[in-house]
Amino acid sequence: MNKYKKEVKIKHDKARKGLSEDEIIAVDLEDEIKLKIEELSRSIHAEKFAEEYDFMYDSGVDAKERKKGINPMNQEYIDKIKQKRADLGLTQLSENGISVSQDSENLCLEEAKRQVYSDLKLKRPPEKTCVFCHKALNEIGGKRIIAQKFRGVALSKKKTGGGNKDYPHQSIPLFSNPNIFIDIWGEKEKWNEASIKSAKNSYLNGKQPWFCQICGERKCSHCDSPINYPMGSDILYGNGCSSHVAILPIDPGCNNSACDQYKKWEDNQ
Repeated sequence: MNKYKKEVKIKHDKARKGLSEDEIIAVDLEDEIKLKIEELSRSIHAEKFAEEYDFMYDSGVDAKERKKGINPMNQEYIDKIKQKRADLGLTQLSENGISVSQDSENLCLEEAKRQVYSDLKLKRPPEKTCVFCHKALNEIGGKRIIAQKFRGVALSKKKTGGGNKDYPHQSIPLFSNPNIFIDIWGEKEKWNEASIKSAKNSYLNGKQPWFCQICGERKCSHCDSPINYPMGSDILYGNGCSSHVAILPIDPGCNNSACDQYKKWEDNQ
């Protein structure tokens, strides 16, 4: 194993140290999406800013010219590139036609993120904390919830509104091109300015916002701990997938071992 691979492995292992299996899966998914964005960004950059790769095709004479600080490309091409970069607000190439800034790469990276994050079918790793109470799942227990009848969060290509007056729908623009909206529904005291901003930031960073069972009202009536079975909820896993928990005529019990309503759920399935 060479030095680079060793460093990559050390970084990989460090990012997963002390995490649960579910959390490790989420980090793996996050790395997978990051790699997808980086590859797309490089492809966009090569297509949109081919002038930054011109030196790679230099003849021996051209290469000598560049070393002298002279751009070997014809003047019409040089002027065209200068105008293009000026229109985009980018740093101009040096006198010999070499890129001296990463601003075009940053522009392409943002474009790649927008394309990837606009995919409604993208499996997004869970955000680290609940969108309402900002606590991590290992602090609260239970499951991550993304949707219920009366509250939830999702992406949509359509602007929505209305719904129950106590649990209204709101549409928050995420991207304008393409038109992507965050569809949120639920109590206005929960979906306040701060929680809406938090959900938007999660989506803009490629994460899936969620809320805990306490904030989602799937808690024990005796001790307020999560119940074992969050009925009527779509729950989110570390791999970005979700499943619906049906409403069943059962008493799921509480997951708090100190509570009178405690049930060891594995023994009651």
